[in-house]
Amino acid sequence: MSLQARKNALRKVLSTRDLTEIRGWAVSERNPLRMLFSFTYDPDELIRWRAVEAIGLVAGDQANTNLDKVRDVIRRLLWLMNDESGGLSPLAPEMIGEILVNVPSLIEEYGPLLPSFLQEEPFVRGSHLAIWRVAMVRPGVFGDAIEQLRLSLVDTDPAVRAYAARTIMAIDMMQSEGIKMQLCRDDARFSFYDFESGTLRQTTVARMISCQSDCDTNSERAA
Repeated sequence: MSLQARKNALRKVLSTRDLTEIRGWAVSERNPLRMLFSFTYDPDELIRWRAVEAIGLVAGDQANTNLDKVRDVIRRLLWLMNDESGGLSPLAPEMIGEILVNVPSLIEEYGPLLPSFLQEEPFVRGSHLAIWRVAMVRPGVFGDAIEQLRLSLVDTDPAVRAYAARTIMAIDMMQSEGIKMQLCRDDARFSFYDFESGTLRQTTVARMISCQSDCDTNSERAA
């Protein structure tokens, strides 16, 4: 089968989000992560996100037999977040995040590197998302980044505000109420990829941090 035919077949699988089939396909493909990486530049946003998701799953499977190979992939992605690379990969932090979610044994090694990109374009939103995703698995690794994340609670991008809030809440539940009070009425909308359903969804900052009901209650009390 030609390279183009293999890419067409993979795109079809990504479009249906058959995760079992993707993992089976990866076993028979010589360099599955490289082919999946090419789809992170696809014109279709949903395909791009499903490629990111698939990269994490496939890396998780590969880590069972060759952890160093996965390390090499992460190092390559970090290099593609450097101006000196000559070719930035906009979704690199999201890919690193999904790899770490699926290979938690590497979180302590590479997770602490992600906060250094929290204010680096074009990785600001992606770094916040990646840190949130990884913090849901191993929150303690980002304890030193809380002050940086607090600055993001007033970012102009609503997604960044929401991801930062969720991350801080995962790291330190004691701060949850204060964050909810700060962002409870933040109805700015943004779209995000829902890794549970594999779909693109619209939400608000308040809903993302699960305080919409609290806001409604407080509004009723004020009335």
